[in-house]
Amino acid sequence: MPELLSAHVSRYLRNRGEFERQLPPGMLVFSPSPTPESLSEQEEYRLKTVTNAGPPTLGADEPVVFPVVKSRTNAFGRGITVGRTGNNDVVLDDGSVSRFHAWFARDEAQAGILLTDAGSKNGSWLGGVRLSPRKPVLLEDGVRLRFGQVELAFYTASGFVRMLAIRMAP
Repeated sequence: MPELLSAHVSRYLRNRGEFERQLPPGMLVFSPSPTPESLSEQEEYRLKTVTNAGPPTLGADEPVVFPVVKSRTNAFGRGITVGRTGNNDVVLDDGSVSRFHAWFARDEAQAGILLTDAGSKNGSWLGGVRLSPRKPVLLEDGVRLRFGQVELAFYTASGFVRMLAIRMAP
């Protein structure tokens, strides 16, 4: 379930050790564009709330964190799915995102996380380069991803903690 970044900051400040132990192996961070001149483009590809009840409020003014975790109800065995419909593990309710867009999987050999595009219509992008369908790529901490028109940053648990520490530094 996605949460505002401020909720993570609060838990981090309360008990950093406990916070770090409870983090999933990966997180996606969606940051809304702060520039008013890009509002017309943003209106077309706006990230919506999972419930889709009225105008989006989640992430309207601050970053939203999507945990990269497997849900109990998703039967896809290869990994953690990303898509626009509610049966995915990570739901990005945006018209440019395919119903089943991509998936994450652990790479035990390199102790990392792989991303694979599922043959989506609008593509999955890693650092500005479109991924070939069904060809997994190893992700690095802090890399920019794009699913359709939705841009996010990928962080491992340790990278997420570093990012929070940098954001909170005076």
